[in-house]
Amino acid sequence: MTPTIWYQPFAAWFWQVFLHSLVMGGVLFFWSRRLRLPSGRTRRVLLGATLALPLFTAAIPGRAGYGFREQLAWFDSTRILKLPLLDGLLVHHLALLAAVIVALVTAWQELMPLLDRPALSSGPPPRPLVRRARSLPGWARCRVGLASTDEVRLATSGFPWSPRLIVSRGALERLSDEELGAVIRHEHAHWTGRRWWAAHLLYAARLLQPFNPVALGCFREYAVELEIDCDEDATRGGGGRSLAGVLLQIYETTNPRDVAARGTLRRRIEALLGDVPRSNDAISCPALVFALSAMMVVLPWLV
Repeated sequence: MTPTIWYQPFAAWFWQVFLHSLVMGGVLFFWSRRLRLPSGRTRRVLLGATLALPLFTAAIPGRAGYGFREQLAWFDSTRILKLPLLDGLLVHHLALLAAVIVALVTAWQELMPLLDRPALSSGPPPRPLVRRARSLPGWARCRVGLASTDEVRLATSGFPWSPRLIVSRGALERLSDEELGAVIRHEHAHWTGRRWWAAHLLYAARLLQPFNPVALGCFREYAVELEIDCDEDATRGGGGRSLAGVLLQIYETTNPRDVAARGTLRRRIEALLGDVPRSNDAISCPALVFALSAMMVVLPWLV
């Protein structure tokens, strides 16, 4: 069995996932721009659908055959891939190079946070901190740990039925009681409702297409929207300015070269201070269902 036999179906599927993501992302992007779609649930649904739906439309059986391409398909992208660019260089060589670069960027983004995790302290966490965390709904069995760093950091890990909250010593020392409570409520918001499942399923969808720049951008934008949504949930009863103050502290200590992280913090601060319009129902449910259904019908005819 030659190498070209076993990897060609995977390469074809990868390319069609990218093609469907590009078409769907472009259509929904211009639609949302035309409607001036604000942050909110509708925007998260569109981003999540752009991440996940092409994985299924590109996997429908029977679309890779010659008969379908020549007689039934509305658009055959393989003809574009075979176009020459320079002497011996075809479009599909350029597409492969771009896919490798995006995959390396994705791996970098996933590995760097793992290497940047602060060491956990061996000492027990303060009892008031444990009581505060376990008083939140669904967190009665929450495990609390301390990170031995002077930076203001809080993070969560684990599963919905067994969450773990990590609080840095810097957060305990530098944050007021109200600020610490707001940040803990933000972390708790990631575990409420369907957020945990949606975020992790979409993360898995992103990892299935590390070569896809559309998926890379959509997941990053979804993560920002999710942070803004959790901020809103955490400050529904008040404390928006306290949480914005914490984010400002983190922003000032973030490396200026980390443009993505600082941009996310800036957007979260603006949303907390009321500078960013929000709407969870910017597009009616029937219109949203119709748009996504139309994408499901159209995309399989593009190969």
